[in-house]
Amino acid sequence: MKKLATLCLLLAAFAATAPSAMAVMTNKGVDAPLPTSQNDLTPVDARANGRILYAPSEADDPTYRAAIAAASGGIVDYFDASASTPDAVLLARYDCVYTWANFAYSNNVLFGDRLADFVDAGGSVILGAFCTYTSGNFLSGRIMTPGYSPVWSPSGSNHFLFSAYAGDGTTCIHNGVSYYDSVYRDYLAVQGGGLVDGHYVDQEIAHAYRPDFKVVYSNGSGAVQLGGFGDWGKLVSNACGCDGGPTPADKVSWGRVKSIFQN
Repeated sequence: MKKLATLCLLLAAFAATAPSAMAVMTNKGVDAPLPTSQNDLTPVDARANGRILYAPSEADDPTYRAAIAAASGGIVDYFDASASTPDAVLLARYDCVYTWANFAYSNNVLFGDRLADFVDAGGSVILGAFCTYTSGNFLSGRIMTPGYSPVWSPSGSNHFLFSAYAGDGTTCIHNGVSYYDSVYRDYLAVQGGGLVDGHYVDQEIAHAYRPDFKVVYSNGSGAVQLGGFGDWGKLVSNACGCDGGPTPADKVSWGRVKSIFQN
């Protein structure tokens, strides 16, 4: 009995110190439980103009979504891309899709292919932190090829080091933006016809875009999980609207009900 009691104590001590069976690798360098946030998808409203789907492989951040919605005037829904992959029918409900990686995507190739199809159909895509991070969890498929993504990562790695925006952005992506920073920033180089808009103080690319602005790479994040500060909500709003779509400056801005007298 004494040996059995000792064995039980040892097993209990091991269980207390062992990582959870549900803990998996993240790009932040620590294992963590899989996200448990439920998808938050609003009903389709034909009157609404400017719908953004926030679809990271990470848990929801309602505060971040609210900041994007406030900057854009639009609807910003959440989809957990670590649990499943949005299909073409769901994506078609939106004007813009914004994704970044922390946990593994449910299917990184399929999601990348569907995002490319979404762009081909007229949608806009924002690729965020870790999408090029081939050292860990990353996005793949056609959206990451030179015909779509304006950048790639020669090393497939990330800085994991703080830097702030250098203030040198010149396109609509930086309209009204004065400050932002991030620790989690991919090492990037342009590809295809990609163009750079803005750098960090350490000279890393901050934002880049396909010439038609239909795909923007936003190298960092204001999501709580990555801890960036500054005008991230406005950056996302601007990137979604830079292709000539609805923006807060339009007479009929994102998300606001169109006049019944308007044709």
